[in-house]
Amino acid sequence: MPFFIYWRSELYKLKGKIVIDAPVRTGMIKFGAHGLGTQDLLYSRTMFQLYGTLVVKGNACIGRGSKISVGREARLTLGENFMITGDSQIICHKEITFGNDCLLSWDILMMDTDFHHVLDTSGYKTNMPKPISIGNHVWIGCKTVILKGVSLADDTIVSANSTITRSFEEPNCIIGGHAQTAAVLRHSVCWEK
Repeated sequence: MPFFIYWRSELYKLKGKIVIDAPVRTGMIKFGAHGLGTQDLLYSRTMFQLYGTLVVKGNACIGRGSKISVGREARLTLGENFMITGDSQIICHKEITFGNDCLLSWDILMMDTDFHHVLDTSGYKTNMPKPISIGNHVWIGCKTVILKGVSLADDTIVSANSTITRSFEEPNCIIGGHAQTAAVLRHSVCWEK
């Protein structure tokens, strides 16, 4: 079996499909693995809800306490060597794509929807879901929020406690800040796992 499901993991509403776009290996997808020394292992639970499509392109590790929800007609793609250390949330109602070798720290919220519709005076929905695209070899620091419509270039580092609401297309940078003030903090950098 390609899945290892760890203790205190809840899989529910699995009405969508999982596509493994890689050679299938035993335990290539770990769900609920313990990865943080500060986690409450007794009470922290991992949750996975799937109405749409999950595409896995290689090894993937979803850490303990993470919550993933893929809505109807939505598509979540995890590149090779994808890892969430724990206690993060991915809410996908349209499309979220991760390249290869991405690392997500803890307490991250990523969502491509606002959930509730905002209407103008003529009744037109002004806040439709928008895809999120994360390049290859991207490291997202703890307590970061990434919202709909964001695209991040390869080899990006997102500093801890950032709120990213717009795209950054320059590779090999550290970005950070809050919403409209988010900016490139440093150029010509790389990181190692």
